[in-house]
Amino acid sequence: MTFTLPECRTRPIPLIGAAAIIAILGASLPTQSIAETLTIAASSAPTTLDPTLSANGLPSVWYPNLAYASLIRRAPDGTAQPGLALDWAYSEDRLSFVMNLREGVKFSDGTDLTAEGVVEWLERYKEKGQFTAWLANVSKIEASGPFQVTLTLSTLDPMLPYGLDQGGMAGAVVSPGGLADPDKLGTATFGAGPYMIDSERTIIESQYVYVKNPHYWNPDAQYWDEVVIKVIPDGNAVLSSLRTGQVQVAEGQATDAEAAEAAGLKIFSAPSAMVGVYLGDIGGNIVPALADVRVRQALNFAIDRAGIAAALYGEYGAPTTQFVPDGIGGYVAELERFYSYDAEKAKALLAEAGYPDGFSFDLLLQPAVPGGDLLGQAMAANWQAVGVDVTLKPSEGFSTYVPMYFSGDYPATTLTFQYSVQLTDTQQLVTSDAVYNFSKFVDEKADSLAVEQRKYDIDTPEGVAAAEASERYMVENAFLVPVASVDALIFASDDVTGLDFTTYPWPDPSNWKPVE
Repeated sequence: MTFTLPECRTRPIPLIGAAAIIAILGASLPTQSIAETLTIAASSAPTTLDPTLSANGLPSVWYPNLAYASLIRRAPDGTAQPGLALDWAYSEDRLSFVMNLREGVKFSDGTDLTAEGVVEWLERYKEKGQFTAWLANVSKIEASGPFQVTLTLSTLDPMLPYGLDQGGMAGAVVSPGGLADPDKLGTATFGAGPYMIDSERTIIESQYVYVKNPHYWNPDAQYWDEVVIKVIPDGNAVLSSLRTGQVQVAEGQATDAEAAEAAGLKIFSAPSAMVGVYLGDIGGNIVPALADVRVRQALNFAIDRAGIAAALYGEYGAPTTQFVPDGIGGYVAELERFYSYDAEKAKALLAEAGYPDGFSFDLLLQPAVPGGDLLGQAMAANWQAVGVDVTLKPSEGFSTYVPMYFSGDYPATTLTFQYSVQLTDTQQLVTSDAVYNFSKFVDEKADSLAVEQRKYDIDTPEGVAAAEASERYMVENAFLVPVASVDALIFASDDVTGLDFTTYPWPDPSNWKPVE
C-alpha cells in the first residue's frame, strides 16, 4: 500500500495595475542580481548550527539543510532518493541496514567522506543527538567496506530511512574535523552540503549567511552564490521585506496570507503540522490532576477546535484531534469525532475525577507556533470556562524555551508537531524514552504499541493497522490536546521556482532555484 501525501497548494498571483505595484513596493528594488543571492525570511533563529542538537520542523531544519547533505534525501514528493548514500537496504531478517556511500565526496573543510567518518558521526548522534530515538534500536555501527556502512539492529525498526534523511537529522553527517572540535559546531558548519556558513558575516539570532561549498560534489545543484536567512519574527516586517525585494522567500503565517495575496506574492501551502498542547506531566508529578485520564479527556472536550482553527488559520487550518493528517497511515477518520466540543461533558468528567471546582496549571508557550501566543490564549479561555485556570508562560525564543521546558518546572507546553509517519509521533511523544517526555513517564501500552509498529514496513497493511492502533490509543488516552492541522505557508516573489512541497518532507531551500 502506498500513501499519497496531500499536495502543495499554489495560489495564483492576482493581477494588479501599475499604480498598485508602485504603492506596494514603496521603494526601489535592490540592484543585486536575483541569481546571485537568495534571501529568506524565517520566524526564528536556530538554537545551534550543530546538527547533533538541531531541532526539526520549520524553520529550524533550514539552517542545517543548506550545509549538511544527508545520507538519504527525501524528494519533494516524499520518496527517498540517494544522498550521501547511493543505495541502502535491510537484510532479509531486517536486523541490519546496509548503506553504500557515494565516492569522491568532500566536506566543506576539504576532508573526504569515508565509511569510518560516517560511523564516527552516527555514533556521536546515537549518544548525543537531539532525537536519539532515530538510532535507539541500533546496537552496532561499523564500516563494512571503504564506502559501506552497516547498522546492526537490536530490534526491528522501519524508521531508519526517515531518521537518516534531511528532516530526521541523524543523516546530516559532520566531517571528522568538525567532530574533533565540537565546540565550533554551534557557530560553524562542517558538512558536505551545497553551502557553508560564512561565520564572519553571520550575526547570531539575526542573519545567517551561507556561501558555496567549494568542494560540493554536484556544483550544478548550487543554484545561488550565497543564501541568506534573515530572522524576522514579525509578519508585517516579513511582508514589507518581500514587497521591497529585500527578501525573495519567506516562511508565511495564515494571518498574513490575505495581505500577501493582495501584494501579488505567490503562496505555496500544504498540511504541515498538528498544533495544540502537549501534556508532559502525565505522571502528575507537578499537577496531580493530569495523571487522571478523565481530566486529560476533559481538557480535550473543553476546546472549541472549529472556532480556534477558523479564527487563527482560516483556510490554511482545520480542526483535528489526531497526530497525522488524512493520507498518512494511522489516520482514523472516526477519531475526529472523539472529542467534539462539549463544555458540559468536560465539567462532568472533572467532577467525576474529583475536581468539581477545577484546578490550575502553568502552560509554557513554544516560540514559532503558528498563531503565536493567541493559540495559548484561546485554549486558556476555553479551559477557564470549565473551571480550569491556566497561567501562560512565554519564552523569548528557542534558546530560552528549550531549557525552560526540560527543566521539569512546566507540566504542559503549546507545540507544533511537524507531520511525518505515525511511528514518529509514538516514539517522540508517548514512549518512555520519547524526546518530549521530560518527566519520563512510563506507559507500558504505548511502549508495546511502538514495538508492534516496528515489526512492519510502514506502508504495508500490517504497518497501517499497527499505526492505527497506536493513533487510537494516543487519542483516547489524551496524551495531548490537539487543536488544528495547519498548513506550512511559503510566500515568494516571481523570481524563485522549485517551491512546491508536500506534507513530508518540509520545504527545503536547497531545492529552490532562480527563475531563468
